[in-house]
Amino acid sequence: MNVDTMVAPGWTDDLAQTLRGWGIRHFTGIQSMAIEAGLADGRSLLACAPTSSGKTLVGEIAILAGLARGDRCLYLVSHRALADQKYVDFQQRLGATVSVALSTGDRDEGEARARLLIATYEKALAMLLSGQLEVATSVIVADELQIIGEPGRGPNIETLCTIFKREGVRQLVGLTATVGNPEELAEWLGCTLVGCQDRDVDLIQQVWSGGTAYEIRFGQEDAAPCLEDEHIPQDPVEVARKLIALGRGPVLVFTESRNETVDLAKRFARAQQQTAQGIAIAEQLALFSEPTEASEELQELARRQVAFHSADLTAQERQVLEDGFVTSAFSVCFATSTLAAGVNFPFRSVVFAKLTYEYGDRKGTMLTRADYRNMSGRAGRLGLHPDGYAVLVPKNQAERSHAASIVRPENDRVPSRLVDLSMRRSVLALIAHGVVAQREALADFFRLSLLWHQIRERNPHKLQPLIDTAAQAVDWLIAADLIDDEFDVLFATPVGKAVAQSGLLPTTAIAFLTMMRTRAAAIDADFDAHLPGLLHWAASCDEFVGDTPSRFLPWPSGRAPVDSIGFLRAYPLLAPIDPTNRQVNQGAHALVLFAAGASEREIRRKTNLPAGQLHRLATDIAWVFDGLRRIASVPDLGFSQGLTNKLQMLARQIQWGTPIEALDILRVAQRENVPGFGRQRAVALLRQGIETFDQLLSAAKDKVQQAVGGEKRMTALLKAVAASIGLRQDKFREVHRQLAQRLGVAELVEQCNEALGTDYEDAMIALLAREPSWTVRQLDDGRQQNAPDLLLTLGDHAILIECKTTTKRPPVLAKEASFAILQKAVDYDKSMHRLTLGKPRFDEHSRKKAQGAFDVTLIEHEVFIEGVLRVLAGETTPAQFVAWLEAPGVTELDRLAGIASYEILAAK
Repeated sequence: MNVDTMVAPGWTDDLAQTLRGWGIRHFTGIQSMAIEAGLADGRSLLACAPTSSGKTLVGEIAILAGLARGDRCLYLVSHRALADQKYVDFQQRLGATVSVALSTGDRDEGEARARLLIATYEKALAMLLSGQLEVATSVIVADELQIIGEPGRGPNIETLCTIFKREGVRQLVGLTATVGNPEELAEWLGCTLVGCQDRDVDLIQQVWSGGTAYEIRFGQEDAAPCLEDEHIPQDPVEVARKLIALGRGPVLVFTESRNETVDLAKRFARAQQQTAQGIAIAEQLALFSEPTEASEELQELARRQVAFHSADLTAQERQVLEDGFVTSAFSVCFATSTLAAGVNFPFRSVVFAKLTYEYGDRKGTMLTRADYRNMSGRAGRLGLHPDGYAVLVPKNQAERSHAASIVRPENDRVPSRLVDLSMRRSVLALIAHGVVAQREALADFFRLSLLWHQIRERNPHKLQPLIDTAAQAVDWLIAADLIDDEFDVLFATPVGKAVAQSGLLPTTAIAFLTMMRTRAAAIDADFDAHLPGLLHWAASCDEFVGDTPSRFLPWPSGRAPVDSIGFLRAYPLLAPIDPTNRQVNQGAHALVLFAAGASEREIRRKTNLPAGQLHRLATDIAWVFDGLRRIASVPDLGFSQGLTNKLQMLARQIQWGTPIEALDILRVAQRENVPGFGRQRAVALLRQGIETFDQLLSAAKDKVQQAVGGEKRMTALLKAVAASIGLRQDKFREVHRQLAQRLGVAELVEQCNEALGTDYEDAMIALLAREPSWTVRQLDDGRQQNAPDLLLTLGDHAILIECKTTTKRPPVLAKEASFAILQKAVDYDKSMHRLTLGKPRFDEHSRKKAQGAFDVTLIEHEVFIEGVLRVLAGETTPAQFVAWLEAPGVTELDRLAGIASYEILAAK
């Protein structure tokens, strides 16, 4: 079907014009079917079609039509890498006219209430349960929805979709690969089913074994001999060479382990010559990635247009390689299944070198049909290849029988995995965020699930064990003081609400609070000494080693002896060491080195943990500490704001892998895409005594060049720092604008947002004057010398406020400005609290100094405005606001009473 001739409900010339601008002239089969079924007219659909059939555009058209109608849109994806890609795509295509945001747990970009949000399923569930999503008025696209049947992730995704059913959505568009029960899924979701079994690029499935080969076209049943006059190799390297000789490249060879990918790539490369295109890719790897244990191997192979790809690579290395895949710069890539979870790269042939797993939890099992379909779907790209090839290489009769089974057209049924739900965490989340409020309502909720839809007619009694488990979870949560039950109404305690918002398992939270009751004072007094113990505690908590872990620790590779246990025992520990658990001990050891800025090569040598695995573990551990900080910030628990500041600092330090002093430069460099500038080069600057932006811009050029590894990178870094407009956007600016308009203070808030210097003081006085219960005086009126700017008083409470703004680039406040209040307030009574109101933000040095302070508070402009608006909206009392400002350290929103501004907008 041609874009220009499409006629369908809701289809408009504007939609057609947008798609033409994207270079789209014709629709595939599934795209035409979805549009004709009412996709652009707001009809909820489930599009079921093979990988590489064009389902992604179905979701994108739903987004375009929704935005055109004025709806908010949510695009759900299965993996962070896909979320990053979709965010870049939408930002480039729509960012000039529509606010686009990203939220994946480890990365957040854009406004809090953007018109279009791209998120992973798990992050969307957390946002929905914390009141940050309004699904009833949203268009929701759920990509790769068949993963609802996966044991690990399926339960949470089913919970999310069940909430969609309960709350109702404006339009739901599910995208799924071919499955055995699409009618059942569509009926459960309340969607019209559109299905297509055909690929627009034929997939030819071949089985090479025992010197012979046969083929079956995807979707057909009949097999036929092939390559009858050809030598049929079995060795993966020779299979790849054969396919290239047949003109079926580029080739992707899937195998199981990182070592296999490297060994096979090296063997293949021995017969390959260096090429100009390969040399260019190798130079890109040298420029755009930092040195790791894989760097030299990757660059040497790239010269011969050969690559390997596994979870052990860093994000920088993967990005360069994947850019090369997109342009077909490599003739062959040997990869683990991690590549199948990424974007659809244009390989013509995909080889399955192993059908039986040899390692890990899957040892002895065979490649599933679902995994095969997903991985083989990478073969053949519309517009580039006339067809695609999936080549299976079975080694014995059992594998030959299995290969014959998975290439047949039958589809696997998607089952509910709700019985695997982490019940305590899920029940707490449902109660904390008002989805259910009575025990009986839990049973009603589960009767909306896919599980109930699948068993209600045949085995309805199977739901009862789930309801019983939920009831037991309620009892446990009450005993743990995470929820209360009054007059048969269930509600979360303040701690319970924080645990629910953190996303952590309740058992993790309780274990943390139990430990902190006896160790918090010691940790706060000497946080650096306890850092290894905290990391070991986190790696051994229930998130990683419990009965139902939410995260997984990497297996150390290699057999070189390490002394992680001896290393950890040199520090005060917070949990006993299990000498048999290499994953915990070597993982914690690696994280300590990572946070200190040690290179990936050094960490690999000392702990046997590869770079890519280390980076992923760091992301997970940072997420744990961010959640623990949120819990510890509950005022009722009595932990100081300084201590929770330190936990938040540790989360940032682990996420970025550097000492705190290197973070400002590193974050700007990565935000501005300085090539190859990562944690190692930020630490190299630190070793040269370059910690701040001013120090960087004034340092000798040769000193900087030596630290960052080249003139080109140095020039890019200096340019980025000089031109940067900041480390983050004002996430809540649009939310604040809308709430201020509702409260009648829109002009005052906008003046505060825009003003600088003394104008900022005047604007802030005018805004604060809207609350009559406190008094605001201007102390620095031009007549008094060296005085704080403002005095805020409420009853017996008095706060001296120094307002600091900056127009420097990057616009961050350094220590001198952040703590000028202490010198200016020398002549004032010590009972008057000191506070610096900074716009837009404080640098890491200031934040680190503040977390140990007892007489000063730092609060950033956006946080202060949030607090004032809550007071003016009646959600926070003036006394609560003032008490919040008086807590020393860097002010945290989690400590402020009342609901957030976005919740106020949604509730009224």
